[in-house]
Amino acid sequence: MRFSGTRSAEGPLNIGQYNILQWLRRESEQFFAAVAGELDVPAATVVDDVAQALAVLIERHEGLRTTYLDGAEPQQFVQATGELVVEVYAIEAADPQLVDRASLARDLTRRLRAAGAYRIGELPVRVALAVSSGDASTSSAEVVQAAVIGCSHLAVDYQAMEIIKREFADLIRDRGARPAGGPPIQPLDLAALERTPKALRHEETVLSYWKERFSRMPQCLYPVPRVAAGTGSVSVEMTSTAAGMALRAVTARTRTSRASVVLAAIGAVLSHRTGVRELVLPTLSANRFEPHLRQHVGSLAQLASITLTVSDTTFDRLVRQAWAAVVDASRHGRYDVDRQSAIARRIEHERGVVFDCEPLFNNLVIESGRAAGRATAPVPTPDELVAARRTTQLRRQPMPAGTTLIRFDLYGTDGQLRLGCWSSDTGRIPDDEVESLLLAVENLLIAAGSADLGARGIRDSIPLSPVQRGPGWRLVDGCWIELAEVQRLLDDNLPSTGARIFAEVDGLPLVAHLARTEAIRTPEQAHAACLAAVKAYPTAMTPRHYVICERVPDDPDDPAAWRDVCSQGSGRTVGTGDPGPC
Repeated sequence: MRFSGTRSAEGPLNIGQYNILQWLRRESEQFFAAVAGELDVPAATVVDDVAQALAVLIERHEGLRTTYLDGAEPQQFVQATGELVVEVYAIEAADPQLVDRASLARDLTRRLRAAGAYRIGELPVRVALAVSSGDASTSSAEVVQAAVIGCSHLAVDYQAMEIIKREFADLIRDRGARPAGGPPIQPLDLAALERTPKALRHEETVLSYWKERFSRMPQCLYPVPRVAAGTGSVSVEMTSTAAGMALRAVTARTRTSRASVVLAAIGAVLSHRTGVRELVLPTLSANRFEPHLRQHVGSLAQLASITLTVSDTTFDRLVRQAWAAVVDASRHGRYDVDRQSAIARRIEHERGVVFDCEPLFNNLVIESGRAAGRATAPVPTPDELVAARRTTQLRRQPMPAGTTLIRFDLYGTDGQLRLGCWSSDTGRIPDDEVESLLLAVENLLIAAGSADLGARGIRDSIPLSPVQRGPGWRLVDGCWIELAEVQRLLDDNLPSTGARIFAEVDGLPLVAHLARTEAIRTPEQAHAACLAAVKAYPTAMTPRHYVICERVPDDPDDPAAWRDVCSQGSGRTVGTGDPGPC
């Protein structure tokens, strides 16, 4: 399939592209390094029809015909013309009514992913079609039964994929049509716009915002004790017609967005379960709130931070708070990822935590904004909800290991709520708990569908018990931690020092006593060793104070027994010089 655009050009990456490149440098073979989408193909569509529609899209959106060169100053190269190979797979002739398109699409997606990561210098688009023999109406041409497009995450994010799918659906039904409006801003033009004085001033504001958020964000966003040995990773997707009905009613009543209603429900469930009242939640900002970016096909999504305070409030107020938090996050969602990461590293060093900068809530649904025109959505009756709830489905599937302990993905809100929950450590959050969290969100939404709920009504509508924490748990610097996990951190990473952690010594919280060794001679060295490893211990943090002694005493569990102090301190100061003999 050949394509022809209006220009060839080259230049630096824009902020969103560079953000993804940094991620791909670490995760090039990761499951989500590519974005795939099923294309809506009407009956009697032939291969040439699909090729023509794709050619229009590739010509319209430069990011789909751009190659990339990594290096000290990464570059992008827009190709004016080129050729895309479309993979075509023949299936046995069958009655079109019996073709399982969903199954075909899943198989095509697997075939595209089997090609591996997109390589630097390769066009960022792959397409696969499943075809069957035609009939007289198609002049015996092969009829497309399913079509899937895959793109490098450098070229598109999930919102961009939805734009591609929508424009393709319009084109395939009207071959003479063109997407409404002029060409959207292209990735290369966006790179130039981001370097204007106004944009650079805004970025300074955004980085100040992130400094404040990192100062409050806990290391672990779902602090629960381990319930089983070993680890695993599982995802559960819930499809709920009842929650979809309730969602429409709450959205109309609050005049916000459907995603905000789901976010509020997730926040209420997490707060109820963990006992954390202020939730600082990483999410992804689509970064398409500005009019000139709404139809942009490229990678704009970046990490954003949402704060929800779940206290004695009504559900509708929590929804409006979630909406405001999403809007606020969107204003601070585009930034130089290197500078943001540098801020995070400084604060991590000071607080003794390592942040998981993967989203806890990922919204893959495109909405136009507030619920204008939906204010008259009907309130479902109890009988309707009971009947609809019988059709709720939960589908488990194994997932590749992730870095975030728990994650929610919002896949759909039209007609049905499609919500996924992913646990990357089933030793802490087993399969059954993942399902229980999703059903709790469904239950809360159904309860809120009929009328607003007060704080008591919210609690009564969440069929989960709060986490029970024993005496070994402490709340330190906004983080729920287990002393046993902090001790395990010390045992695993400072084994020769005989280190012991104490909840408090002389008014100082979280104090470690340890013996001096050749490798660990200063608090700074001890802190560096702990900080380098703490991410693997989600309910731990590094000690706040280190006391380094000449030797391990006979009774190391008694802080008073540790004598002959060589040095002590927080370990947060710069410099790791030898403090000299004791």
